[in-house]
Amino acid sequence: MEQKTNGLAIAGFVVSIASLFVNFWGLVGGVGLVLSAIGKSQVNRDGTGGGKLATAGVVIGIIGVIFGLASAAMLYS
Repeated sequence: MEQKTNGLAIAGFVVSIASLFVNFWGLVGGVGLVLSAIGKSQVNRDGTGGGKLATAGVVIGIIGVIFGLASAAMLYS
């Protein structure tokens, strides 16, 4: 039987990728980071698929937050 992929892991990954292109002072990256972290927790608890997507979403979400905060700091300094 095919293993299901966690929906929050997918959503977190997609939002984190989107945060690299559309980032409102790190807010989009933060949302992707939170969704990916919750998805990673659910993957570890339930044993569903998507652990690597969730991990990638966490890393990219952190990068998105840093990028958003840095761009806001440069804009308002």
